[in-house]
Amino acid sequence: MPKLPHNRTWYLKKLVKKAKLCVKRRDNWTCQRCGNIVEGANCHASHILNVGSHKSLELDPSNMKVLCGMPCHLSWWHKNPLEASEWFHKKYPDRFEYLKRIAEQKIKISTVDLAELHDNTQGDGSDFGEKYYKLIKEIIK
Repeated sequence: MPKLPHNRTWYLKKLVKKAKLCVKRRDNWTCQRCGNIVEGANCHASHILNVGSHKSLELDPSNMKVLCGMPCHLSWWHKNPLEASEWFHKKYPDRFEYLKRIAEQKIKISTVDLAELHDNTQGDGSDFGEKYYKLIKEIIK
């Protein structure tokens, strides 16, 4: 196997950026809680299951949603986790069930696969979700 030009951390950082752009596009730059259109630094692609406990879901667009920065993400989502979890479960029941199932599997994407995902996806995140889920399906076979 040839040596990769970058390390795992480099690929993860680049892919998280693409995943967040993918989510912002998917959610139409609209806060999923209050419905306001958000842009720039106020547009947060926030993880649902935290990355500290669920590292395998860091790149999964299903594990992210758009929230406006201060009122909904920082002042509500992080300060009211039970209410936020109930809200998410009610608003997105299918995604909630998917995240529960996939979190149990503790998927690990190889650095080689991360490099290929990075090299084969657009910088604007437009095709990230499609290619990410194709890769995950191959890994969990």
